[in-house]
Amino acid sequence: MGRFASGDYAAFESLYGRHKDAVYRYFLRAADPASAADGHQETWSRVVARRREYQGRGNFRAYLFTIAHNVLVDQFRRQPRETVSDVQAVAEVSPERDAVALEATERLNSLIAALPNAQREALIMHKEAGLTIREIARVTGITEEGVKSRLRYAMAKLRRGMRDYV
Repeated sequence: MGRFASGDYAAFESLYGRHKDAVYRYFLRAADPASAADGHQETWSRVVARRREYQGRGNFRAYLFTIAHNVLVDQFRRQPRETVSDVQAVAEVSPERDAVALEATERLNSLIAALPNAQREALIMHKEAGLTIREIARVTGITEEGVKSRLRYAMAKLRRGMRDYV
């Protein structure tokens, strides 16, 4: 990121290539596909716009997901979050999978979508983006214990909801 901030645009291509999928999945788990695409684009637009402000302290991935978190919060403020669409749940499963796998995937997506925003976001940052508890705490502005609590409650709800599929 430091190279990009200094004008090396090839460095941006490298950053984007390395992190674009994780950022998109982060938004996709939290919103419908159109909002996910918008959030993804807005996140990278902000990275570009703020490149000269980057301090280089800490992990770039945590910095990136701080921006993504703020974009997602802005999206939530603008419109209430809707549940995962049936189209999205079906699209994430290949047609060759059997009915049980399809049902389990739809159930898991539905359970994730039903989590409170704070729990869902912590879960996605941890599982999809690979952020540590400490990094999630910095991104969201809560304590590490708060992050652990959110993850614990989210995982308990998912386990209970998936009990029939294990």
